Amino acid sequence: MKKTITLLVAGLFAVTSFTTLSAQDCSTKLSLFAENAKAKNYDEAEKQLNELRKDCPTISSALYAYGERIYKAKLDDAADKKAVAQELIKLYQERIENVPGKTKKGDVLGDIGSLMVDYEIGDVRSQYDAFDKAFKEDLENFKNPKSLYQYFELYYKMYQTGDSGVLLEDLIQKFEELTEKFEAESERLAKIKNKLIAKTDAGQNLTSKEKRQEKAADINIKAIAIFSGNMEALVEKVSTCETLIPLFRKNFDENRNNSLWLKRAAGRLDAKGCDEDPLFVELVEAVDALEPSANSKRYLAGIYERKGNLVKAEEYLNQSLDMEKDPIRKATLLYKIASKAKKRGQKSKARKYYLDAVKNNPSLGGAYLKIAQLYASSVNECGNDEFTKRAGYWKAAEMARKAGQVDPSLKSIADRTVSSYMQSAPSKSDVFSKGYKGGENIPLNCWIGGSVRVPSL
Repeated sequence: MKKTITLLVAGLFAVTSFTTLSAQDCSTKLSLFAENAKAKNYDEAEKQLNELRKDCPTISSALYAYGERIYKAKLDDAADKKAVAQELIKLYQERIENVPGKTKKGDVLGDIGSLMVDYEIGDVRSQYDAFDKAFKEDLENFKNPKSLYQYFELYYKMYQTGDSGVLLEDLIQKFEELTEKFEAESERLAKIKNKLIAKTDAGQNLTSKEKRQEKAADINIKAIAIFSGNMEALVEKVSTCETLIPLFRKNFDENRNNSLWLKRAAGRLDAKGCDEDPLFVELVEAVDALEPSANSKRYLAGIYERKGNLVKAEEYLNQSLDMEKDPIRKATLLYKIASKAKKRGQKSKARKYYLDAVKNNPSLGGAYLKIAQLYASSVNECGNDEFTKRAGYWKAAEMARKAGQVDPSLKSIADRTVSSYMQSAPSKSDVFSKGYKGGENIPLNCWIGGSVRVPSL
């Protein structure tokens, strides 16, 4: 009996030693693999990668991070890119399975979906399902702007074919869900940007990490603008007042107590300029009764303004602004109010709200671009002769320049706008012939007010 126990203990010790040794071997192999991957010795690193995936699949998330780097490098030079993309997809799937605690599932599933679309792997339904899994299982980390757009684009294709069971109301709902996701990401990035702007405004230098954060935020803000715009363009033809109003009217009664549906329907009609239809008023009154919000009060302000009840309209507008406490969302609200005023030709009012929007969200460069447009459209109102009228373009260029300064993602369009306005402004010879040397102030005798400085020659 004693001999049996001794042999059993010895056997357990042997198993423990083997397991420990195996873990040590895995760590050693991983270290060697990582060095080769860092040094871009990808041929050798890929051999080690395959061994590690077989023998030590749960060793570390670094195994999959460096593996991703290898396959992305292969994709650049591969003759058969589809085959390499399929290998990368398999690596991603193994990562989700083997190191779930160190994996942002929504992000990785989104990458899988994008690879399937980009390299034509699978059919539309299987491609869509990869994104849909990310959306349903890890929405927080499913945030790549390109992936979000591709997700909707596939759903739109399924709607167009007419044989996938996707109805117009399904398409509109998916559009609203993804619009909300894009907006949430925009808010998150704006908060990052504003924190960094505040630091630089205070005269503090950004750390290297903060500079990387700023660059990433700028890239993603620009990407969101592009891909959310592309998504809007896709749904434009089927999302009109003529299609939306009967659709929402049909579903109104069964959703009368569904505040989310009511908010989305009212928001869509507002965004599409269908806010003068009686259905919009019914939707707004219903949602305001169920779940009053800053937006519902803004809608009511617009309704009463159209009725000519300016006192009531102002009352609701003030309620709207008081209810919204988050500065980024308040800036968005102010921007929408300003844009409505701009559309109605209320230029001074529009400028006020655009400037208030920037106070709440300093990185909202789009507001400065809108003010620049207002100024450029008013040059003929703001001077006594051709020279003083065209001088207004300097003021417009000044606003456009600010847009690129606070939001580098807008720098390209801001620079083009500045260039266009400067070409319309008085030339150097015009300035010289007027006897100016640069630095003088020319009053803007119109709604813009103040003055504009003559540029130095």
